[in-house]
Amino acid sequence: MSKFTPVYTKARDVLTKQKFAVPDWDKYLTQTCPIASLFGLSGFDSGHADVTDKLRKKILDESKHTNAVAVFFLGGGPGEVIYNAAQNKTSPGTWIERAAVLKMAKHVYHAHKQGGQDVWVYSPPKQHTKQIFDELAGSDDTIKAKLEQDNEIFTAKEQELMCDALGVARKIAMDCQVKVDAKNDEAKKMVRRWFLDADSTDTELNDALSKLSAGIKKIAAACSSSTLVFTDYLDWRKQRNDYFGGAFRGGEGGGFPVIYLEGAFTRLKGNSGKLWLCAETILHELSHHEVSTQDHRYDSSGLKPDKNTLPYAKTIDNADSWGYFMLDLAGYLSASDFSNTWK
Repeated sequence: MSKFTPVYTKARDVLTKQKFAVPDWDKYLTQTCPIASLFGLSGFDSGHADVTDKLRKKILDESKHTNAVAVFFLGGGPGEVIYNAAQNKTSPGTWIERAAVLKMAKHVYHAHKQGGQDVWVYSPPKQHTKQIFDELAGSDDTIKAKLEQDNEIFTAKEQELMCDALGVARKIAMDCQVKVDAKNDEAKKMVRRWFLDADSTDTELNDALSKLSAGIKKIAAACSSSTLVFTDYLDWRKQRNDYFGGAFRGGEGGGFPVIYLEGAFTRLKGNSGKLWLCAETILHELSHHEVSTQDHRYDSSGLKPDKNTLPYAKTIDNADSWGYFMLDLAGYLSASDFSNTWK
């Protein structure tokens, strides 16, 4: 499986233990652009958010100085620059591992808005079908060609959409946290609507309020995290346009949230009226990540609780039920979207 966290962990290990080409690149990556500082124990460190911009500029500037003849015969450009930067025969590890780290970091973005939510985006090349440490295999020329590939999976506009959607998701989660904790009539009404079946009693109502209170608190914290990472899931590349997103139940063990956003999500970039659906996707995936919910049923099949087909035991464990409950409670679900979903 192509999880992001093991790639992050290996990159951090390489940066901690290995050295790049001396003297220029090793000095640059430890002093001018201390890239190892970006890879914190529990996620990317926003205090060093500028290092990937510096790295991209350095690679671009170096590639411009590559001899034109060498560019023609060897591929040149960024691929050749990364290849040269990774060479150090006295360092532990391999030059391929060091090249993989530089290639990975080159596609990491600190995507955020002024006064808005910080978020990290790892946007690898579309041509890659494996995580970077596995993708870089074969002859030197083959690896250089892969290092050269630069057509990223997410555009700048799509990264902007992620920031906007996360901001909405954060507002929704924080609003719902207050309302659920208050256990007011509105919150109870929504709990009954999205979670309780015909056989449910006050026992289930109180159980749901308790679970939702604890879970939404975690989701709101994840939405506010400075280490949240958006990326895509490589195993889905061939069918990614069929999916909105994904996340691993209970997290990936790295200490920071990771959400995989796919083609169905990014297709909504030109439709501001669908921003609520992007926010629901994030809330849905964070319920997997933070609360270990499952996918018993999706909105397309209807989320109205039913004692036979969708009883309380499943709704309280269903990611889309959590997502739509939060949208509805926070006032983000239109009448038409409600009727299309609560059926």
